[in-house]
Amino acid sequence: MLKLSDLHTYYGSVHALKGISLHVERGKIVTLVGSNGAGKSSTLNTIAGLVRP
Repeated sequence: MLKLSDLHTYYGSVHALKGISLHVERGKIVTLVGSNGAGKSSTLNTIAGLVRP
């Protein structure tokens, strides 16, 4: 249902996401956890189209 491969996102010159790959099968529930600054919001914002990869 959702597959991302080698996703990179920048905020200006800052390389925020470096090669994220994610595969979620239909019917699965997935959580994204990590400490502050780990890239959770950047990942979700990129998937949602709020930030360009």
